Amino acid sequence: MRKFWPAMLGAIVFLAGAADASAERRIALVVGNTNYVNTAPLRNPANDAQDFAATLRKLGFDVTLGLDLDQASFARKIDDFARLLDGAEVGLFFYAGHGMQINEKNHLVSTNAKLESEFLVSSETIELDAVIRLMESKAQLNLVFLDACRNNPLAETLKRRLTAQRRSIGMGRGLAKVEPTGRDTLIAFSAAPGQEAADGKGRNSPFTGALLRHVDQPGVEVSVMLKQVAADVREATSNEQRPQQLSDMTRTFYFAKAVQSPHPAAVAAPAQPPPAPSEAAIELAYWQSTIAANNCAVMRAYLTRFPKGTFAELARLHERDLCKAEDAKKASATRPPDVTGQPEPAAKSQTPVLPPSITVTPATAPAAALAPPPETKRAAPPVAAAPPPEPKRKAIERTRRKLDERRERAARAPPAARRNGGDPSRPSHVRPGAEFERPGWTEGGRRCKSVDMPGVAPRVVCD
Repeated sequence: MRKFWPAMLGAIVFLAGAADASAERRIALVVGNTNYVNTAPLRNPANDAQDFAATLRKLGFDVTLGLDLDQASFARKIDDFARLLDGAEVGLFFYAGHGMQINEKNHLVSTNAKLESEFLVSSETIELDAVIRLMESKAQLNLVFLDACRNNPLAETLKRRLTAQRRSIGMGRGLAKVEPTGRDTLIAFSAAPGQEAADGKGRNSPFTGALLRHVDQPGVEVSVMLKQVAADVREATSNEQRPQQLSDMTRTFYFAKAVQSPHPAAVAAPAQPPPAPSEAAIELAYWQSTIAANNCAVMRAYLTRFPKGTFAELARLHERDLCKAEDAKKASATRPPDVTGQPEPAAKSQTPVLPPSITVTPATAPAAALAPPPETKRAAPPVAAAPPPEPKRKAIERTRRKLDERRERAARAPPAARRNGGDPSRPSHVRPGAEFERPGWTEGGRRCKSVDMPGVAPRVVCD
């Protein structure tokens, strides 16, 4: 009785998928060529075609089956297939038998083909690209399965004859790569381009046998299903045969869609809740999060939660280092600034005291000498006075040099010339020590003159 319910569930799901597939029109042409007239027969193509056609019918396909087709029969089957494809949602083409590539074009060989001349190839084979273009012009979604990469003696015969005639055409092993030209087309090869596929020792070839095992799985998308087929073929052939698929699909396709059973409680036990995690698992997860955080507060939280935990000793070591570093940062942030390295305030400049009768204009003296000294705080250095502008500074220096030269000349003059205070330029009526103005000169477009004051260095006054 226990074995009955799983089998019944599988049958219900399979039939429900087939019923759902019947809502869309699915048209298939399945061809298997085994008995070739001019070469040895193959073992499995007829079996492959019959078994796959039977499976497709269960999956809701309207199947046209063709076995051992010569050129004329092959062409008529394709013509019937084209008429049925009008308005179909899904089109499928399956071929098992001899195939060949000439100049990178794939050809499916009819059973009466001789392949004695390259000019007769088109009349003895069906070009694969023509079949694909036909399907893409009719159906919305197209699937092509090719188990046609078997070793072909007819192709080898044609190649030898062309070589003997010193003529050559592009003939390679197996089938050539095909690129879909339309949307929603998938092409599955039993072997990689340029490889030959095995015919198999059982009823079916390795590729078709794997296809029959996986194609009716409910809820498995076609591209995923073909990956399972490729894995089975590689295992069966010791990785010598590698199926491939070329896809230009923009939507998913399921041969059998997954449908829930109408009475799931009768065939399936209720799901059990997952077991609660153990205390050790919780501590391990907590510790991993703590290490990742690398924070003093988080480390202390772990020790509070697990004071005697597995990682408690290690946590205390981390806590000591992390918290010590954070405490040092907080202390440095709250410490008052160190003012011991501040420079000592400079001594106040000595400003000469002028008599009340002397008036100093702003153009004759630096601003620092005239303005009162600024009030400075103890901790802050004094603000240096701005120097006079460069042109005025140079003019003052030149005037001072001239006055120094005059004093030197007066010092070297004879006693007679040193009257009037030893300065030849001082007028005789001006007594020594009294204020007087010297002759002026022009400086930068301005009229300047030098004024002698008692006890003070000479000043320069400009208009």
